[in-house]
Amino acid sequence: MGVAMMYLHNYRKAFFGTLLTSAFLAGCDGSSSNFGSLPDVIDNGGTIPQADISPAVLDSAASFLGAATGKEIPLSVDSVIFINSALGLNDVPNDPQNLFGDLWMIVRDAYGAPVLDTQGCVQPIASETITLPDGTTTDTVPMVIDTLEEEPVCAVEEGYEQYTIELEIGRLNMVRTMTQNPTVFARALEEAIKNINASESIKLDPAGRLILVSSDPVTGLPVENTIDSPRENLALYNALLKEGRIAGFGPEKHEGGQTIAPQWLEIREDLDLGDLAYLRDGTPGRDHGVDLHDGYADLSQAVHDRQLDYATQTLSYIQYYDDGSACHYRDETGYAWEQVFGLEDYNGVNINGFMTHADDARRTIVFMHDVIQDMPEAPLQTLPTADGRFDLMHAAASFLGGASNKSVPLTIDGLVFINTVLGLNEGVDFTNKGEVFGDLWELERDVNGVPVLDENGCPQPISVNGGFVPMVLDPDSGECEIVEGFEDEVIELELGRLNVVRVALTNPRVLDRALYDVVENSINNSVGLQLDLSGRLAYGVEDAEAGTVTYKTVDSPLAGLAMYWALMRWGSLEGDVEIMVDGSWVTHTLVIDDASFTDVTLAEAGLEFLKADSSSSGVGHLPSGYVDYSTFTHTTETIYSGAEVDFVERQPDDLSCAYGDRTEDVWERVLGSDQYSGVNIEAFVKQAEDTRNVIQFIHTVIQDPLPEAI
Repeated sequence: MGVAMMYLHNYRKAFFGTLLTSAFLAGCDGSSSNFGSLPDVIDNGGTIPQADISPAVLDSAASFLGAATGKEIPLSVDSVIFINSALGLNDVPNDPQNLFGDLWMIVRDAYGAPVLDTQGCVQPIASETITLPDGTTTDTVPMVIDTLEEEPVCAVEEGYEQYTIELEIGRLNMVRTMTQNPTVFARALEEAIKNINASESIKLDPAGRLILVSSDPVTGLPVENTIDSPRENLALYNALLKEGRIAGFGPEKHEGGQTIAPQWLEIREDLDLGDLAYLRDGTPGRDHGVDLHDGYADLSQAVHDRQLDYATQTLSYIQYYDDGSACHYRDETGYAWEQVFGLEDYNGVNINGFMTHADDARRTIVFMHDVIQDMPEAPLQTLPTADGRFDLMHAAASFLGGASNKSVPLTIDGLVFINTVLGLNEGVDFTNKGEVFGDLWELERDVNGVPVLDENGCPQPISVNGGFVPMVLDPDSGECEIVEGFEDEVIELELGRLNVVRVALTNPRVLDRALYDVVENSINNSVGLQLDLSGRLAYGVEDAEAGTVTYKTVDSPLAGLAMYWALMRWGSLEGDVEIMVDGSWVTHTLVIDDASFTDVTLAEAGLEFLKADSSSSGVGHLPSGYVDYSTFTHTTETIYSGAEVDFVERQPDDLSCAYGDRTEDVWERVLGSDQYSGVNIEAFVKQAEDTRNVIQFIHTVIQDPLPEAI
């Protein structure tokens, strides 16, 4: 086999196939390739000179990417590379096996291209310094050439798999849906451009997001709306890097059995954009977006000077004062560079500068999202579980709900998918619902969550237009397929932070490690266990010097999934896991420390189910292999009534103090006196959703008053 071909196989295996080598994607001289001007090369026999892409275009692209992210997940160079690869901005394979793998953080050069080791393998960054058998240390995970495959490939050396750092991209996981179903992406671009063209003018907010200004049809006063949709911002990002301006094709449409070809969309010519004209017109002397450098989007023109970008950006925020006044919360205005970044400067170029600019936009949005500055940390508020209102299955549902994204609801489809990935559904394959790493569809299911099949034995995807998306058996493969022309009617399944479950497919022991950390490093090193108001597990950390105990919630998505997985498998958090010790995999039995947490103390807290006893067992299964939730019951009032939550609320009618402290019942104030009572998998998902909704309330620092109170 040629050297170049071996290089390609090494690369694809080690990086789950998302990044190709420069030998295949660029010239041997390492020069940038230019796909945007390829027609000019063919027609004219040479490349038409193009101006460098404007840094202003890249600035806005970075801001749009930052606006598309989940607020809690910082961006990294690796996440930018992943997004660009998924969107086709990098020239890399886009088949499901390559695109949807969980990626590692790896060593990269200034352009984002991987720095290879002497074997031609990528170098995964190690989660901690590794001591090798010869006594030397390394900060990268050792790689070897695996010759057992049909063709030699790179692989992590056995015994070091747990040191790779899985890439978290949070809300940007929606790119998987957009890649699987491009119509979703095209609709997002169509919606954004439609709203832009309906406005009278455009400006930027402090984070660089688009603010659309129009006039109220009644009063004539200006009305401002920020484009804050993650999908629309990702579509705008893609347009800027692909076309060099906000333009692109809308979705293909189907009306009356007819197919309407995608329409070209762009910002109307008569919209006065002022200094933002580049969003419509692009870079003078350039007819496309970014070029490629060694197969990767060339971001070398990106420049980010934090002080320059944010020193004059003003933003409003709420400041806490403890000065004896009855009004602790006051509206203030300040400069972003000081308030958000603490005058910490940054100067960078190329992909590092671009990534930092995008993450700075994310940080600015977080600050602007009703954050109270210098608010003293309040003691954790907890559910009164001592009365037995919370059992093992309610805890399992709450741990799963706590792992989910605050803004992405959990559905029965999502729960079934998670159970299948975790192996909790027995003998249930990923069939007829897209690739295992693809985004799945919402399906018609029975009361147990089992798909209801049509007369052909095919699942029935729920249609966005009501009813079901028609399916047909392929005569050659015998597999179920969507009837041609109805592909864009499926409803894609969103998982938000729960997409982290995909890591378990490529590295099952990652859940073992997460569970080990919860039990051994959190629970067994704590001085108490409670459930917070949502139902998440909280452990007490003692400060012996100050004589205080602070409770911290287990809020890592991976840890929440691991606890759910354990309760469903074992009926407790105690069991055998495999972890790495001194370079070897060993079986470790997790046991909650009896000295700190006796059966009596846990029972008094209503948490006795965390420890195993003679009656502990995992969940049962239906004849179909799906988890059996049929005995689970949930009444929202029973779980949350009587628990009180402290919060800050706007006081629009109080001219002396705009915000006030409140304490109200969780069931009444947060969950709206929800009268839900149900059984089976629907009820289990409802408990998880109740947890998510309480978390969302807690994390929204400033609450609006209820309509009847205004």
